[in-house]
Amino acid sequence: MSNIREAIPIFLENKSLSENSRASYTYDLEQFVKQTDGQITETKLQLYRAFMKDLKPSVQKRKISSVNQFLFFLYQEKYVATYHRLTTPKSLKSAPVSGFEMLDLSSFWERSSNEAGRLMALMILELGLLPTEILSLKTSKVSMDFQILTIEKAGQRRVLELTDELSQALSPYLTETYLLDNKGSTYSRQWGFRQLESFLLEKGETNLSAQKLREQYILRQLDLGRSLHDIAKNLGLKSITTLEKYRDGYKN
Repeated sequence: MSNIREAIPIFLENKSLSENSRASYTYDLEQFVKQTDGQITETKLQLYRAFMKDLKPSVQKRKISSVNQFLFFLYQEKYVATYHRLTTPKSLKSAPVSGFEMLDLSSFWERSSNEAGRLMALMILELGLLPTEILSLKTSKVSMDFQILTIEKAGQRRVLELTDELSQALSPYLTETYLLDNKGSTYSRQWGFRQLESFLLEKGETNLSAQKLREQYILRQLDLGRSLHDIAKNLGLKSITTLEKYRDGYKN
């Protein structure tokens, strides 16, 4: 148990987290180690799932996300020989919105052999950005102090908030002119789509695309209780007309 517990601060060391987020991660992971006796086996993970079943859905989702990131770290750093991952129980998955299903894409947070494609996927999923917006984004438009990024397009200015996790994913890319920098210039649209397609292929999500990931962003925002007007504003849309189809039949 001690080796796994001692890995917690090492895992958190490389994360750019607020004080509250760090405390939350630490609490969840200490609790995970205690519940599993520091043994990462399928049997112990099943016991941990049973322990969580009476917790609030939002708490369960948070713990699953924290633990899965930690499990990947343990495997990557060779604390364990086998990679394990907690799946999201069906009871926690949101009801489809007019035939649109919110997918479990938590594996996108794990490191990839195609980090550029992973970053693009995360920025679409978390912020609803278009691939062209990501490719043209200058690092000067990202503020890590305030955890925001600014998109300026066609005379419109959008300020989007960054989560702790997305801030951490962005950090290594803030040293050049562009977030995805091609020797001081932008990469082509075709290059961006190739990176994204390669990443989705690696994750076994070949049915997804940039458009489908934007759809997942919309569903996640609805699940958080955001209005269609707020979602449209974040997406840079002039009206909610194209989003109306997501509201019908939505159950929070």
